[in-house]
Amino acid sequence: MSGNVVQFPWRPKRLEHRDSRPAAERALAVPIVDRAQRADDLNLDDAELLLSAAELLLSRVQTAPAASREDAIFFYRFIEEPPREIGLHDERDYYLGEFALIAGAASRVLFRIEEARTWLQRSEAHFALVQNANAHWARVAYQRLALLIEERQLTQVLELAPMWAITFTKLEMAEDALKCRFLEGLAYSELGKLDRAIEVFTSIASEASKIGSERLLAQAFNNLVGFYADLGNEEQALSYAAKALQLQKRLKDRVGFAKLQWSIGDLLRKKGKPAPALESYRQAQAEAREIGLRGDLAALHLVIADLLLEAGQEAQAEWEIRAALPIIDEEKMVPEGIAALSLLRESLRRRQIDKQALRDLHGYFQEK
Repeated sequence: MSGNVVQFPWRPKRLEHRDSRPAAERALAVPIVDRAQRADDLNLDDAELLLSAAELLLSRVQTAPAASREDAIFFYRFIEEPPREIGLHDERDYYLGEFALIAGAASRVLFRIEEARTWLQRSEAHFALVQNANAHWARVAYQRLALLIEERQLTQVLELAPMWAITFTKLEMAEDALKCRFLEGLAYSELGKLDRAIEVFTSIASEASKIGSERLLAQAFNNLVGFYADLGNEEQALSYAAKALQLQKRLKDRVGFAKLQWSIGDLLRKKGKPAPALESYRQAQAEAREIGLRGDLAALHLVIADLLLEAGQEAQAEWEIRAALPIIDEEKMVPEGIAALSLLRESLRRRQIDKQALRDLHGYFQEK
């Protein structure tokens, strides 16, 4: 067993294994509103099709999180109600657990933290009924560990991430082991230990290259861009940016591209180049809007507002802030009553933007 590919002893009722992936692609191409009505001719209750659909959606969580979330929820609901027997031995709980896990992972990427937590709880409940489910439980545990980053439980992350990395290694899941190390590196960066974070991610890049994981290699490069940008090391940041961009284009990693453009914008801003910094932020913002990264979109509105304020463009800055606030409210992205948000709202009411509150708020999102 390795990576996210899981082998199962059962075989499908109708589809041959070689036919399952194109069948899954055809099913996913059908709009969700029409998909259930075509369940029979699409073979939606076929075990092999569901396995291929899960693998496809899992591979798209980082490139198309909003669509992956919607499709995973569709398959979960389709299997759940009315209850359907799946496969020769009724592997229903495995597929419910798998699609719930994908929905949870995509929700986390989309900054829907409470929703992610609920989907992961559903996934755990279903996997509890699956035999030999250690690998599945470990994958849910990784997503829960990632949520600790969002909750600023950094000490727990530093304690648990290495332990889970060892567990995944023993389960022969090399990519998942490296993903745990990602969380370790992120925890160090949020604690301000950039040298240690760079050390971790440089090691991750080396290991990702050895196991042939271009996706993790690109993500490691992306993080190194941000760290070196924070240190003001333009040469190293741009070197890693070029490497990351090459991989992202090949992988069609739109989430990674948006975050890369954001990091480049930060670097250019630190270097006193506001116009090209704004251009990079706008590219990141456009990509975030198109793929549904509403958390990043709101944060980028605030980052751009801060930059515009520095340039004396207060009216445009106010527009950016007002564009961010409804997203923050709709997605419930900030704990109720957080001081920076309250101060920023009050300053907008007085038509005199509180710069410190603005920076505190977009800093909150960037750390997350």
